[in-house]
Amino acid sequence: MAYDRDMRAVALCGFAFLVGAGTLLIALPSPHRLGEPELKEGYAGYGVMQRAQARLNDDGTSPTAKQIERARRQAQLMRKNSPEPLRAGVSPTSWTWVGPGNVGGRIRAILIHPTVPTTMWVGAASGGIWKTTNGGTTWAPLDDFLPSLSIGCMALDPTNPDRLYAGTGEGFFETPDGSLNTAAVTGAGVYVSSNGGTTWDPMPSTQTPDFERVTRLAIHPSNPLLILASTDTGLWRTTDGGTTWTNRFAGHIYDVDFSPNGSSAILGMHHDGAAYSTDSGLTWTQSPSISSNAHRTEVAYAPSNPAIVYATVSQDDETIRVWRSTNGGQTYTLQAAAVIDTYQAYNNALWVSPSNTNDILYGGVYLYRSTNGGGSRTRVFNNVHPDIHAFVTHPQYNGTTNRIVFVGTDGGIIRLNDYQGAATNFTALNNNLGITQFYGAAISPVNGNIVGGTQDNYTQRYTGNAQAWTSVFGGDGGYASADPVDINYWYGLVYWALQFRTTNNWASSGYIYNTANPITDANNATNCNFINYHMLDPNLSTRMLVGTRRLWRSNNVKAASPDWFVIKPAIVLPRGPIGDVPPPAHMLPNPPENIATFAVAKGNSDVIWVGHNNGWVYKTTNGTVTNPTWTRVDSNGPLPGRWVGRIYISPFNANTVYVAYMGWQADNLWKTTDGGNTWLQVSGLPAAPVSCIQGHPTNPDWLYAGTELGLFTSSDAGASWSASNEFPANVPIEELNWRNNTVLMAVTHGRGIYLANVDASQDAFRPQIIAMVTGRDPKGGLNDVLTIDGREFSASPDSTLSRGIPPITFEGTGVSPLSTPAQMKVHFASRVVGLASCPVSVQAFSPGSGTWVTVGSTNVTSSTTTTSFTFSGAQFVGSNGVVRTRIAFDPGALAPRSWSAHLDALYWNVSP
Repeated sequence: MAYDRDMRAVALCGFAFLVGAGTLLIALPSPHRLGEPELKEGYAGYGVMQRAQARLNDDGTSPTAKQIERARRQAQLMRKNSPEPLRAGVSPTSWTWVGPGNVGGRIRAILIHPTVPTTMWVGAASGGIWKTTNGGTTWAPLDDFLPSLSIGCMALDPTNPDRLYAGTGEGFFETPDGSLNTAAVTGAGVYVSSNGGTTWDPMPSTQTPDFERVTRLAIHPSNPLLILASTDTGLWRTTDGGTTWTNRFAGHIYDVDFSPNGSSAILGMHHDGAAYSTDSGLTWTQSPSISSNAHRTEVAYAPSNPAIVYATVSQDDETIRVWRSTNGGQTYTLQAAAVIDTYQAYNNALWVSPSNTNDILYGGVYLYRSTNGGGSRTRVFNNVHPDIHAFVTHPQYNGTTNRIVFVGTDGGIIRLNDYQGAATNFTALNNNLGITQFYGAAISPVNGNIVGGTQDNYTQRYTGNAQAWTSVFGGDGGYASADPVDINYWYGLVYWALQFRTTNNWASSGYIYNTANPITDANNATNCNFINYHMLDPNLSTRMLVGTRRLWRSNNVKAASPDWFVIKPAIVLPRGPIGDVPPPAHMLPNPPENIATFAVAKGNSDVIWVGHNNGWVYKTTNGTVTNPTWTRVDSNGPLPGRWVGRIYISPFNANTVYVAYMGWQADNLWKTTDGGNTWLQVSGLPAAPVSCIQGHPTNPDWLYAGTELGLFTSSDAGASWSASNEFPANVPIEELNWRNNTVLMAVTHGRGIYLANVDASQDAFRPQIIAMVTGRDPKGGLNDVLTIDGREFSASPDSTLSRGIPPITFEGTGVSPLSTPAQMKVHFASRVVGLASCPVSVQAFSPGSGTWVTVGSTNVTSSTTTTSFTFSGAQFVGSNGVVRTRIAFDPGALAPRSWSAHLDALYWNVSP
């Protein structure tokens, strides 16, 4: 999101938001191609702001901590109590990560092992915690199912390098209503690892709203039980390792540091400059020196002389000034160095050389160095990815032979091989660091290539190598489209409807929004969302639709100069008490009237559905004419007044439509089977935003919901949902697209892109009833056979039975997701106690003949063994899909008197 100060007034894009009772207009630069400075980066703050706005409550208020935590706990319980290992053809092992492994993403936290510096950890904005043991040659994620993968800060116990702390939530964004910092993924307190980051446990005392956005953690250098935490609600202090905390300084705190010996501490605030403590953080005094327009203040001690303290102050005018203290941060003096660019709270980082108190690095948009304590400055390492967030010194730094400094940026982790060296002497360490935040992506059905738009990392292209993605267009990318048959044609956008296209498979590309008949809403922050939706008509590759405040169509998008025309006018909302801001109170710059998403029916281009930011939904059944007729359909039922995440029109019946909503609420998915005349709420998902909803191309009952908490699936058209998160990580999913009938692409905001091979034969279902037909003294119940985990349903033989009857028989009853499967497979895990082995027969009930049919047999030993049998399926499915299977243990007449059978798991697979 970088651009030089003298380019800020290149173009006025009409962006405005309320500040008090007035209106602030911000001039924005005209977009350019990749490589031109105005578009070297996009506008990260606008993108994350849109993500936050989309997730607001119906009345425009931010979700409460209780709402978010409730949804997370619900998802955790669903995963923990999952009765099925597979659903709708996918499982966690179905997915393959395809990168990017060389792009990176926003990093705000870096830790380095003090004695083994090749071991490092980084915390990503929404991609979780990653670790390397080879100095950044490769990285691997840790604990993917933390309640929040938004890592704002990390700290290492100075007395035990295996003990790590992670503060979740990213507290460096602000929305126009003040300093709520809701424009980023919300956190869930502080987490602790005692094994080098392999596993993490919550610190219970921080599972409160006061720790939703932890900006810094500082551990006393000799007393690891004394920890300071800065959050957006104040400076918190614990003396018992986090069992209890007390608020020692109120306000929104960005930064806190102990002095090298721990006797004093300093902090940086929102709008109020800096403060200092002379008793290890127990009491604080605000420094009177730093100016009142200090938007965000970062502070740092000089390691070689703690009396010297620096502060880099992001000012309200989006510049950074350097301040210096010679009395431990009690008073500061403004230094003469010229300002540098920043984005208020978003990017500000500071580092002081351990060997020279006058030598500092600091950054906002770009990276700068001062060798005279802030008297002057020079831009350094010009090609390091813009937006600087963190500095960390190499543990073996000595000021001469080792001057290595690590930098966290919007483009991942960078190693300055010699911070005093040449501008090109740096190395990006994003090798396999899969933390890229995508907004959308498209996959070619022809060759599987992928093109996707990212937050602050351009539009990226994949051609088969996860470690070799390439940039194809500059700025913050958005949604993308791939021609279904011609690999030469791809489409993308750079914020605010700046549509672009390649006609030669990215040998060249250019804008197509600004033709003779242009998209006149484009390049205007009032008339379209920052990341606006577009798509190719699924039935005609020469037709494209683009959503702004109005819906635009081109019938010749492959032409040298496509023509754009409005086919849906802007909606008109009643005006509210704040002048020209219409209710509901969704915050600008993405007004409620704007189109959030839309869908075209596969097989019938006349059927188009449109969803707006305020939750209103419209449809047309003559969408290919010049002026289609539109009907509002959300008012036919109690649909939410929230941002519409995605609309899915069933390709099997255009009257069956699913509408997904955002917000941390339970009613985020709705279904109609009569074209919008009536609506049914689809329940069973966590109360979290549903960003996308997708169906299977050939199975009308299989659905896939991408949520802020990962992927959930249904095999019965939404009547019930998979209780396990069928995805490798607890990460927001922005989009789900099919390459073909078997390959599903998941586009994430923080973990890159995954592909899944969806295998119909892998759709599993578990028993709803488990019973003992013969035997006695049962131990265990239904939950004990839902997963292979050692929890068993067990029984001993019934001595009163006549010969010829198996002494122990278990029966499971379930409901098949397919009414007439071609094949069925039964899986069970079992063992016996008191026998070397025991013959076991498997029987399936045939409703047609009313008989039990043996479908397999095996010998079970004292070790738990999983056995599977495949057989013809249709004859064993009864009315309403009921399936019955028996597992019978019969060792014969010579068996000892005392033995038992144990059933540890039972489930079925069906395939069409």
